[in-house]
Amino acid sequence: MIIRKRVAAVIIIVFLAGLFLVWGLANWVVVLTEERLKQDANDNLRSEVLLAKSKLESALFRDVFLVDSLATLFNIDPQASSDNFHEISTRLLDRAENVRNVGMAPNDIVEKNYPIEGNEKAIGLDFRTVPSQYETVQAARRSEDIYIAGPLELFQGGQAIIARVPVFTDYPANKDYWGSLSVVIDYKSLMSSAGIFQIKNADIAIRGRNGTGREGEIFEGTAETFQKADYQGVVIIPNGEWWIAAKFESNLTQEQNYLMELERWSLIGIYILLFFSVFVLWTFYRAERHRANEDVLTRLYNRRFALRYLHRLLSENYRSSSFCVLAIDLNGFKEINDTHGHDAGDEMLKLVANGLEAAVRASDIVARMGGDEFLVILNRCRNQKQVDGIIEKIRNFVESQSVQAQGVTLYPSLSIGCACSSEIGQNKAALLKLADERMYENKLSIKKTQS
Repeated sequence: MIIRKRVAAVIIIVFLAGLFLVWGLANWVVVLTEERLKQDANDNLRSEVLLAKSKLESALFRDVFLVDSLATLFNIDPQASSDNFHEISTRLLDRAENVRNVGMAPNDIVEKNYPIEGNEKAIGLDFRTVPSQYETVQAARRSEDIYIAGPLELFQGGQAIIARVPVFTDYPANKDYWGSLSVVIDYKSLMSSAGIFQIKNADIAIRGRNGTGREGEIFEGTAETFQKADYQGVVIIPNGEWWIAAKFESNLTQEQNYLMELERWSLIGIYILLFFSVFVLWTFYRAERHRANEDVLTRLYNRRFALRYLHRLLSENYRSSSFCVLAIDLNGFKEINDTHGHDAGDEMLKLVANGLEAAVRASDIVARMGGDEFLVILNRCRNQKQVDGIIEKIRNFVESQSVQAQGVTLYPSLSIGCACSSEIGQNKAALLKLADERMYENKLSIKKTQS
């Protein structure tokens, strides 16, 4: 029973240790999976941001260069272009996607706007009275090219990006300044059409107001997004640039979290299934092996196991250990069988077997060698006094037990012979022979005493 408890304890320890390792492995696999999923999500978000950036550049260039074609007409004939401003602007807006209105400002004073509706407040505006806007008008004049202003707040209300184009009546000398043309691009419409506002799970920030690039003012998002950005890139605009940053929030979906938990518990489940499959196979193997080494009647070890165990004790690895063997014979067993029957004999054998197991130490081996002969292997014997004490305990315990047969109480009587490895050395046959001889001597002594 003690051996079985030890085996059970070892199995439990091995199982728990394996479970701990598999739990760690499962967590490691889940962490790797989570990192991979987040990386995939980040890659998808990066692709989404790059696509939105590309669309933003394309939409801005398309709308801005419409005003460039309008400026060409004004450079050729300012008067005719001014007279037909509404007709020309109508065609321009039909081709535009995010243009809110088109304005002309000879001498930097807004004279016409198209469409007029919603832009009445801007008519008559002298840019020189609005420093923030006049600065952009002057910048376009100095560059003699398209200048992107904004995003900024319009005089007539709303936020927009303004593409300003200077008009010179002496093109290409560009000395005689006529005024400027402006294409007002709706900021929110532009960003929405590019998909900037539709990007989920990412904080977007853009800087570079008035096309000043990376060092410019932030006009979308926060500075924190730039500080913790997972992606930063340049947005090319006419004669300038913006700088876009994105901080990804790669939160896994509920389904992905569920699948990762399923992956974790699947690994643990597979381990438990494999462990118990191996355990069942091992149990069957151990049971078969035990049956091969077990005496059917008494459930003690059989002769084959006892001899193999002795051989192992006498091998090189065990020679330093001193042990003794007890050859035990049941006195009067034939008479019990003949007088009371084989059932009574079997009960007596089982009684003796149980008594021997109960009387010896947990480290000792008890085997039935055949018939009424038993062998006890006493491991780690320190001296003869210890051996004599064990023999006395066996005799007193076993011979105090009894069985009932046909109304008669039968008590066992044992003949015991002892031989120790220290006497014989490493000869198994000689060791067993000496134990048998001493057992027969003890049997004769008992017979003489009884007679």
